Amino acid sequence: MSALGNLLWFILGGGILALLWLLIGVVFSITIVGIPIGKACFEFAKLSAFPYGKEIIKETKLKGKQNVSTFWKIINLVLNIIWFPIGLVLTIVYLFLAIVYTITIIGIPVAVVYVRMGKFLISPIGCKVVTKKDALASAVAKELEKQSLRI
Repeated sequence: MSALGNLLWFILGGGILALLWLLIGVVFSITIVGIPIGKACFEFAKLSAFPYGKEIIKETKLKGKQNVSTFWKIINLVLNIIWFPIGLVLTIVYLFLAIVYTITIIGIPVAVVYVRMGKFLISPIGCKVVTKKDALASAVAKELEKQSLRI
């Protein structure tokens, strides 16, 4: 089902939206300071192109807090604070679109995607877009690690 949803989404505008975010990511990546923001734009392009069957996970959850350096945690925090005004406006726009699509009952799956995109855009730096399988595998691995530490 997600393959059909992704195909329709891509054809009906997701491809153009993803291309726009790729271009924005390239512009940010031109400067050294903008590379983490460019990376976040590339991740959002991935979500914009094929949103169904995807999850958004912070890198610290995906890799484990001990596997992400303190330097990158601080850089991600600072850049998320700088990004916040832009992200807040974009999130409000996406949430408004979600409300509009929810009113047309048939648009509820699209509204869910817009809410997910809005959550991503509020603080995108340091996030990864992964498949639901990868997200579940990461959660299971963490749980197994917790249980092995308790024993």
